[in-house]
Amino acid sequence: MLKALAALMVWSNTVASRMKERRDEGASLVEYAGLVAIIALIVAAIRLLNLDTMIATALQTAVRAVTGGGGGGPGGP
Repeated sequence: MLKALAALMVWSNTVASRMKERRDEGASLVEYAGLVAIIALIVAAIRLLNLDTMIATALQTAVRAVTGGGGGGPGGP
């Protein structure tokens, strides 16, 4: 039991020291590429499932509910 506890302590100290030495200045190209890929998949899914129309309709309905149904723009009622 003591050997396992000692090994755990050594391991945790090693991990902690390695994390302190690590100096990441910012996101890497791979991380940015991953974000672009995820965003592209989300946009493609929205377009393929025709969610863009559903989202636009829901937003228009919400805006009309808040503004009282008027156009609200210049030249509107």
